[in-house]
Amino acid sequence: MTGPLAPARPRRPWVHWLRDVALVLTVFVGLQAWFTRDVVRGELPVLPGTLLAPAGTDVAAWRASIGGEGFVLYVWATWCGVCRVIEGNVDTLARAAPLLTVAMQSGAAGPVQQHLNARGHRWTVLNDPDGAIARQLGVAAVPTFLFIDRHGRVRSVTQGYTTTLGLRARLAWARLF
Repeated sequence: MTGPLAPARPRRPWVHWLRDVALVLTVFVGLQAWFTRDVVRGELPVLPGTLLAPAGTDVAAWRASIGGEGFVLYVWATWCGVCRVIEGNVDTLARAAPLLTVAMQSGAAGPVQQHLNARGHRWTVLNDPDGAIARQLGVAAVPTFLFIDRHGRVRSVTQGYTTTLGLRARLAWARLF
């Protein structure tokens, strides 16, 4: 029966909720893709320089020391407010996987090391005082995370505030390969 006397169909609020969640996720994924469109994909380029910690080690030696395991490359800055907010998330991630960080445009090695010491971080750090490494990676904003698989390929990229759950999910995705 149709028309004004037909019985009303039961409402399904979950359908509207699912539609709204799908819309929000689509917008979020689209914005992340747009913001990270210039970040390197595929094979990670050779990163030049000497690490602050462990002192005197280059990136190739550090990568060899982790035994071919995938890792997370985190580009951050001492002056970045969001980077300070997510430090706990990064520390949690560093306990779950090898973490290499790039201190982008944060000054000379001494002040960067002082910043790390003052905040209690024991991250593996490649200093990038002029932003050349970040440009090589296609990173224009911090914080940016690149999730590298065991073959040295970038599997996922995210920029901006990222939850611990989001970091762990991307890490799991990169480790599948």
